[in-house]
Amino acid sequence: MVDSDILSRVKQRDHAAFKAMYEGCIAYVYAVVRRYVADEGAHPDVIQEIFARVFLSVHTFDAAKGEFKYWLRRLVINQCLQHHRQGRSPAVVIPIDGIVEIDTSAEEQLTNLSKEQLERYLQNMPEGYKQVFMLVVIDEYSHTEVSELVGISPETSRSQLSRAKNWLRNNLIHKNKISLAGGL
Repeated sequence: MVDSDILSRVKQRDHAAFKAMYEGCIAYVYAVVRRYVADEGAHPDVIQEIFARVFLSVHTFDAAKGEFKYWLRRLVINQCLQHHRQGRSPAVVIPIDGIVEIDTSAEEQLTNLSKEQLERYLQNMPEGYKQVFMLVVIDEYSHTEVSELVGISPETSRSQLSRAKNWLRNNLIHKNKISLAGGL
């Protein structure tokens, strides 16, 4: 992604190095932002905020504590969550009712989803479910870490994850009923 030479030059405020870092990281940053921010129109602003934050705080990066990619990922996720906390994402009411028991074939299909299929489902998932699902399942945060990042209790995080999985299963079942009925 970015080598140590570029990072040391960025820390010295070398604008050419920052441009090189930007070009080396933009695809990764965009992919993470796309997962966390539903409003495509907000993506450029969020990305701009992220790189401004990177430029201002890159001096805190310590290679002895881990790879730059993981430092950057944490910064990107925090900035996306900040975007939500500041009310710049649409508010979504998450319904509690409608959760049903799911058969094992839906569970198997959920396990066998490709990355592209999962991303399509995540685009339609209610925002609260999606944030917790991505943080726990995709980005491998603990429920305690999620509670601190999102401002909810660990129990609520577990509940939201369970509901997110049920939402995915329900949508898989719905998709299968449509395809079995000939696309109706």
